Amino acid sequence: MKPTDLKQRLYFIFLKAMMLISVITILGNLIVDLPLSVNIKWIFLFCLALFSCLYNRYNGFSDLMKFIFFFFLTAIIMPLCFVDAGGFKSDTIAYTFLTLIVVTYIFDGGYRNILITTIIAAFMGMHIYEHFFPEKIPIYDAYSRFIDRLIQVPIILVLTFLIVRRFADAYDQVNRRLARHAHYDVLTGLLNRRNFNDIIQKQFESGNRSGYLIMMDVDNFKLINDNKGHLIGDTVLKHLGSILMQYFDDGKNMISRWGGDEFVIIYFGDAAQLEIIIEKVKKDFKIYVEPINSKVDISVGVASLQGCKTSNDVFAKSDKIMYEQKNSKKNG
Repeated sequence: MKPTDLKQRLYFIFLKAMMLISVITILGNLIVDLPLSVNIKWIFLFCLALFSCLYNRYNGFSDLMKFIFFFFLTAIIMPLCFVDAGGFKSDTIAYTFLTLIVVTYIFDGGYRNILITTIIAAFMGMHIYEHFFPEKIPIYDAYSRFIDRLIQVPIILVLTFLIVRRFADAYDQVNRRLARHAHYDVLTGLLNRRNFNDIIQKQFESGNRSGYLIMMDVDNFKLINDNKGHLIGDTVLKHLGSILMQYFDDGKNMISRWGGDEFVIIYFGDAAQLEIIIEKVKKDFKIYVEPINSKVDISVGVASLQGCKTSNDVFAKSDKIMYEQKNSKKNG
């Protein structure tokens, strides 16, 4: 999910929550027979949230419309709610902190700075107003406060859960994407060079020398990029990667795009069977690449991990065998 998509979803969640809170509060006020004037701000909030929701849904995601909604919410509606609901004995402060979190994430730059300043100023103004004019703050009986919190607190908790869950889901998605970029080649989906080098290094550190290192290089790959373009070249590399996955991906072997048109594999299995598999890979790739450029082929170097002291040793051995094969093709 893109950051802009997440911001938009959070914004719509908040708008719908404000509409729901407005309806519930208006109904509650009517049930307890409070004067109509108490509901004017809630009617205004409902209409403003509904208009903002419809406007952004049908006219695109407007930063200005978002700003207007939150400015009216923080500068006018919240202070009025604070006074009518009983000052700091109400749940208005909880909504203030929740709004602060939403504003901080949804907005950037000047809009964010203005709104955060407005929220802080409104909070200070509410605090000063209650201190100097306590007689202006209505006092509700314990039962009325009980009913109000029985309704308001679950709404705040559910809304907070929805917002935090969006953050958590987006965070996990980004982490998975970063982990994939850190360990896998973007083009082929195979292990990348860094990850493969770490794996083979650990293989040597463990003392296990039972496998084989296979180095594979595409001969004359430059001809494809020069004559057919890099997109076709990328397609060829992806196809070779899928062929390698087909024959080597058994849960034990490690397959990597080592860089450019070079691939490396750690193979755990029988040497005779490995020769058969390599010939199948060569055949399948040649059949695929022949219509694109008949001069393109693959050269392979295989070296046993047995007898090598370090990963550099086995890379050097397989690399030497591969280039001997490549040179023999040129000389032939």
